[in-house]
Formats: sequence, structure tokens, C-alpha cells
Amino acid sequence: MSKLTKILFSVLTSVALSTSAFAGEFAVTGGAKATYTIMGQDGTSGTHASGKGVGISNEFSLTASGELDNGMTWSYAQDIDGATVQDDANVAIGTDYGTFKICVSECPLSTKYGFDNSAYGVGSDTGYGGGSATTSTMQYGANINSYNNIQYHTPADVLPLGITFKAAMTPGRAGGTANDSVHSTTGVTHAGSMKQYALTMAPIDGLSLKASYYTFGDLGSVDDRQTREGGSYSANYTLGQVSLGYGETLHAAAQQKGVFTTKDSAAVQHYENDAYSIGFAVNDNLSISFTEESSTKVQKKKAALANTTTRSDVEMEITTIDVAYTIGGATLGLSNSEVTNDSYSNNTDVTETILALTLAF
Repeated sequence: MSKLTKILFSVLTSVALSTSAFAGEFAVTGGAKATYTIMGQDGTSGTHASGKGVGISNEFSLTASGELDNGMTWSYAQDIDGATVQDDANVAIGTDYGTFKICVSECPLSTKYGFDNSAYGVGSDTGYGGGSATTSTMQYGANINSYNNIQYHTPADVLPLGITFKAAMTPGRAGGTANDSVHSTTGVTHAGSMKQYALTMAPIDGLSLKASYYTFGDLGSVDDRQTREGGSYSANYTLGQVSLGYGETLHAAAQQKGVFTTKDSAAVQHYENDAYSIGFAVNDNLSISFTEESSTKVQKKKAALANTTTRSDVEMEITTIDVAYTIGGATLGLSNSEVTNDSYSNNTDVTETILALTLAF
């Protein structure tokens, strides 16, 4: 009897574990990309990564989802990329009143690229991106997915005209340890708390309207002269094989007190961006696009000790032409971007050509 009890216990335990393990759905998705890049410079100053190179990048996501007894839904996603590093994750609970999310370096809300119809990728967000460092690439402002955050999304099809609203905030200061099974806290060196909101609308077939706004809290004298904030809005319309998009972004950098105390020291007031994108689907496999982005770095510097200031604005432009051909899960893309005033530096122009093979699974 004792042996039979042990056998039955083992069987029941196995069934229970199997039922628990497969209570929800599990999936693995992702892709790998191989690129060949050619960089060239035609300017009077700077040495901006001229040359040729090849590379391979990959990212895949582990996702799980299910439904609770009360009808609520749940989902979990974990991204793994590069050297098999777990870097982005989110947990979502779906209810009749909307979706609630906990996100770790995930769940972007910015609508900065709502204008984009590129066949391969918008020029400021692929490859070189218009600058040799994150501080010199074309600036579109902050996005909540750079930090750990919590979010709320309104239910689908509740508001008229296809309107959806999303809100997010960081718990305390933006930043913190990305993956911690117990808790994640922030340090004093990070920015103030961040809030971001996004609104999308589809009033008619083919038309998409998007807008987003973010703001950071002050950190005393660190940035109490000007708060870091910004926003974007865009319109995108598709008619048949043609898609047209236009968008604008305004991003104000944080400023400290006494920023103009040093002569000839330039301070960034804000960035003004506008862009348009045209995409054409030749057929089910072939697509081409043209995208132009412009970003003006609005800045002042103290010209004399008499507190007079002068403007020293710089406008960067990125013009991108893309061609992409897709066969099943493979896409062959060709992208050419021409950057004027690279890294917001006058008389420094860069050309980047990317040949990419993307495999999706």
C-alpha cells in the first residue's frame, strides 16, 4: 500500500506540474540581422567613422500569456539580445477597465516616429543615426522605456474615433537596477521622476494621428532653471500602395542655474524637429521609401560679461532612401542616408550605405 501511495502521489504530482507549466501559452519570436555598412565623410572637420564593416545582431523574445478564472488576462515578455543578455521585460494584466503594465526598460510611448513609412528604417534610428555618440545623434528627446516604469492603457474600442490613451510614470527617480527579483531602487545620480502620455486616433480608414508628451521632475539646483520635457505629434495616411507621413518634435534639455556665467559657453535651449516620409509598396514583396528629417539645435552663448547672449543654432538633416524585398521570413534591404551637419557640427557631412539581410522567426 505504501508503494502504491507513492506511485499515485508521483503521478498526481507530475500531472499537477504539467498542468501548471502549460496553463498559459508560451512562444519564442525574434530575428537576426547581418549588415554590410559603408561610411564616407565629405566635410571640413571631424573624423566620423569613415570606412567599411560587417556585423550581425540578434534579438529574440520569450513570451507567455494566459487567462485567469475571473476573465482577466495576463502576459509576460522577456527580451534577450546581443550576448544572450536579459535586458527588457514587462508584465501586463488585462481587465475590462484597461491594461496595467510593469515594465523594465520596455514599453515605449513616444510617438516621435509616427511619421515613418521607411522600407528599412528611419535614418536617425538605424546605423550611425547622424552622430558618433548618443549625445550627438539626431535628438528626439526621452522615452519612458529607457527606465523602469508602470503604465495604464485604456481598453480598446471604448473611446470614439479609435482613440487610445496611455500613461506611464517611473516610481521615484528615473533609472535604477534593470533586473532584480526583489526590488529595484534608484540612485541620486539619476534624473528626476519621469511621466509620459500618449494619445492615438484613427478617425477614418487609412489615417493615423498620434501625439505624446513627457516631463521630468526637478532635482533641486541640478536642473531648476529649465525642466527637461518634450513631445511629438504626427499624421500618417495610407491610400492604396502609397503612404504619406509628417511629424514634429520639440525637446527641451534640462538646465542648471548660472548656465550663462561663463563667456562663450553655449547652452542648449531646445531641439526643434520636423520630418516627412513617403512609402510606396510596389507589390507584396517590394517596397521603396524616401524620408527626410531635420533637427535644429537651438542654443545661446554669452558673448560678453555684460550678460548679452548670441544665438549659435545648428541644423542637422538626414535624407534616407530605402529599398526592401521580402521573401517569407527573409528581407533584403538597401538603405542610403546622407547627413548634413553631422553631430550638429557645421560643415561636416556624412554618407552611410547599409546592405542588410534580416531573418525573422
